[in-house]
Amino acid sequence: MPVDRLSRAVRSCAADPSTCALHHVSRTSRAVVSAYGEALKPSGLTGHQFNVLMSLAQAGPLTVNRLARLVGMDPTTVPRALRPLRRRRLVGSRTTEDRRERVLFVTAAGRRRLAAAVPLWDAVQRRVVRVIGSRAWDALVADLRAVRRALDSSAPEARS
Repeated sequence: MPVDRLSRAVRSCAADPSTCALHHVSRTSRAVVSAYGEALKPSGLTGHQFNVLMSLAQAGPLTVNRLARLVGMDPTTVPRALRPLRRRRLVGSRTTEDRRERVLFVTAAGRRRLAAAVPLWDAVQRRVVRVIGSRAWDALVADLRAVRRALDSSAPEARS
């Protein structure tokens, strides 16, 4: 069987394609999003909405840019992600002193919705940690942070 261009390209790779970060992280991400999404359904929140609301509730009022950095989103996509939460009055906003920025905050209704969702989130979180073990969980969190740092386009090694 003749060796085609794809086969040659794969053979020339330094890494084995079966160990691709994109492949494994994407599959894991889909499983995680699905598990948390199913668990959170009774609360009326998606996993992404829970993440944004909880991050905002814990960090306090934030500008769009600071919220985007906190949850790892592009700032231009935050308004669209917040639209359903604002429509349901779970997130509010107010202008800052200089009136050029808006500060986002979790409303009383949003805090009540989060309070109902936390036990649902906690059940999945505990299950994951129980199954893989707390040491493995701590190591995984550290490894995921390292992957994000390695791929951060603003990191010094990415610029050189």
